[in-house]
Amino acid sequence: MLLRLWIKHDDWQTALPDGRMRVSLLILMGAIILSSLFSSDISKSLRTFGDYYGYRMLGLYAVLLMIREKRQLAIIAVCVAISFAVNDLAVIYQGIFQGNFRASGFSIYMSVGGFLSMLLPSLVLLLLSGQMDEKYRIPARILLLLGCIALLYNGTRGAWLAVPIVTFLCCGLLMKQKKRFVAAAVLVCILFGGIFASVPILSSRFESIGDMNLQSNAERIRLWTSAYHMFEDHPALGVGFAQFKSEYQGGYILPEAKERELTHAHSNVMHMLAECGAVGFLALLFFWGTWILQSVRIWSTTHEIAALIAAAVVMGLILQGLTEYNMGNSAVMKLHWLLLGLCLQWGRLDGIKRIR
Repeated sequence: MLLRLWIKHDDWQTALPDGRMRVSLLILMGAIILSSLFSSDISKSLRTFGDYYGYRMLGLYAVLLMIREKRQLAIIAVCVAISFAVNDLAVIYQGIFQGNFRASGFSIYMSVGGFLSMLLPSLVLLLLSGQMDEKYRIPARILLLLGCIALLYNGTRGAWLAVPIVTFLCCGLLMKQKKRFVAAAVLVCILFGGIFASVPILSSRFESIGDMNLQSNAERIRLWTSAYHMFEDHPALGVGFAQFKSEYQGGYILPEAKERELTHAHSNVMHMLAECGAVGFLALLFFWGTWILQSVRIWSTTHEIAALIAAAVVMGLILQGLTEYNMGNSAVMKLHWLLLGLCLQWGRLDGIKRIR
């Protein structure tokens, strides 16, 4: 990409989002760099920053800088869809034939939960919007069905909550006939409620969401307690970006913790609070809020579905990330930034006037 900038003499700012979205992203980056400069291992913090906000964001940068035709965007989206159709089939196979209700296909199960938290609401919005080309609608319906089945067999509880909540909120903005929307939502709830009720493994896993005696839940509470202790001791800038693992295992781990080799806080919010303090935490909230609100405002002004999908992608990451540090998951974040790049560039090519 740097070679392209040098050869073509492109404006580097083209590779960044427009308006307030750009400002909020740069503020978040600045807050993390500031925390890195005060960490106990500055070199590691800055290297990790380069990985998270350089390498993992290449999908967004490259799409915004290099893609100039909607057809190219569609081809990229189709490739993403095919790759996840293949993995969904693998997840379903593992669930049906191997009895695996934590199926992951060719990935790892928490990553699959992160993927589906962003992709399934996006597919629903595309299908309901009427803005999808006719030739893609049947494959999209099939992919949605595969994704829903894969979601059940994957068993990621955060995704089980994120997908319906994000879909409901965004479809509520999309649908004009609210009564039909509510009726459809009730029918979907009844359908999936029946599936969960008829499959003991699924119902047991769903009921475990609020079970504080379950080790995975109890361990998360202990992790969050340790993360908060880090924040208490370093309220402004935290213990330093990418320093959670060393600080946790070096002194903040609780005596009663059972899983003593954990490397992250199992929550985007608590992890950011621990590593980057109030400065990083507020920058992250500002970033999320700006991207969601700007996307919704663009949608309300232009009714371009790409804007609403961008909001759904961010919301899916946030909700699934309340109990999982998916911002530290390379595969999830690469998909996240790529999807946002596709949405933003679709708007640019449509000539949407940015709300600044």
